[in-house]
Amino acid sequence: MKTSLIRCLLVLIFSIVLLACVSKNSQKAFELQAGDLLFQDLDGGSLSDAIEEVTAEEKPLSFSHVGIMVSSKNGNLVVLEAIGEAVQYTSLDCFLRRSLNADSMPKVLVARLKQQHQSRIGKAILYGKGLIDLPYDSAYLMSDSSYYCSELIYEMFKHSGDGSEIFKLNPMTFKDANTGKFHPVWVDYYKDLGLEIPEGELGCNPNGMSESKEIDWVFDYSK
Repeated sequence: MKTSLIRCLLVLIFSIVLLACVSKNSQKAFELQAGDLLFQDLDGGSLSDAIEEVTAEEKPLSFSHVGIMVSSKNGNLVVLEAIGEAVQYTSLDCFLRRSLNADSMPKVLVARLKQQHQSRIGKAILYGKGLIDLPYDSAYLMSDSSYYCSELIYEMFKHSGDGSEIFKLNPMTFKDANTGKFHPVWVDYYKDLGLEIPEGELGCNPNGMSESKEIDWVFDYSK
């Protein structure tokens, strides 16, 4: 009887320790690091929807925004992104809570540059921090001193090494893939800016950037 009781106690202790280890390991299974790219399915209204509709690929999430993790002055990780009025820092919590799915989980996937590009992250981040407070590029043109979200990431890594491109520029389209005509949102958008739609101009977008073979997917906040 005594031996049986001791055996039960040992099994109980072992189970508690095992569960604690599993819980601890699961919590530490993923940690963000500087240089990680946060691709976001942003619920920002008709413009975000229009971005996704003209750039979408067949995958679970369609991305309309991207930011990059960097270290702040106090050593904490924050998101560097071009959004709103300017290039700026955003807390990770604010970034993740910006767009949630039906289960109240962030619609954000994390990508990490492949090992051969890791040495470029420091220079890329230094360059990106130098762009803080520069205006947001509402016209989505690569030829000025303002930046949209994926343009910021592209320029950061373009200036991080020998000039070779980790991410590629491609001709932009603002046409609905189903109709072949300009998306009505973009027609009104550029009319309000007083500009012609820059169809065919070189540029980049979060969906296209997410297709790069130079990154690995490392975490899914939506699950």
